[in-house]
Amino acid sequence: MITRQGNIWDHHAEGGWIVIATNIGWKSDGTNPMGAGIAKTAADKYSELPLWYGKKCRKFGADTAVLPYKPGRLFLFPTKPLAEQPWMSWKQDSSLELIRQSTKQLVLWLEILQKDGAKFIKPIGVPMVGCQNGNLKPKQVMPILEKYLNDKFVLFERY
Repeated sequence: MITRQGNIWDHHAEGGWIVIATNIGWKSDGTNPMGAGIAKTAADKYSELPLWYGKKCRKFGADTAVLPYKPGRLFLFPTKPLAEQPWMSWKQDSSLELIRQSTKQLVLWLEILQKDGAKFIKPIGVPMVGCQNGNLKPKQVMPILEKYLNDKFVLFERY
C-alpha cells in the first residue's frame, strides 16, 4: 500500500477510483443515510447514490458487502454494521471486524473487475476508514489496511 498526502477527491478527479466509508442502513424513503464525512461528499456529487446504496443495504441487510458504484468510480465500503433500527446505523462506531471484512472484499472486487476487463490505471484511493465519524484511531485501522492492501491501493489521510 502506498501512502500519499493530499485530498482523495483530487485523486478521483484525476480518474482514480476511491473508497467511500459507509454504514449499513436505510431510512424510510429507502436511502442510505450519508450525512457526514466522505459519504456525504459522495452523496452530494452523485445524487442517486444514497437511494442506490440504500436499496442494496435493504436487500442484503447485515451481509451488505463492498460494492462498486461504477458511474462514480466508487467502492462503497461498510465500516458501521446494521443497527436494530436501520436508519440509526450511522450513529454507531465503526467496527474493526467489519473493516477487516470489507478490506478483504475490496481486494477481491479489484481482482474480479480486472478479470472482467476493467482498467485501473491509478491505484484505488483509500481514506482512513472508520477514523473520522467512526471513532476509531488510525493505529487501530492501519494494521488491517497494511495486512491486506498492496501497491494497487493508495492511502489518503485526508478526503
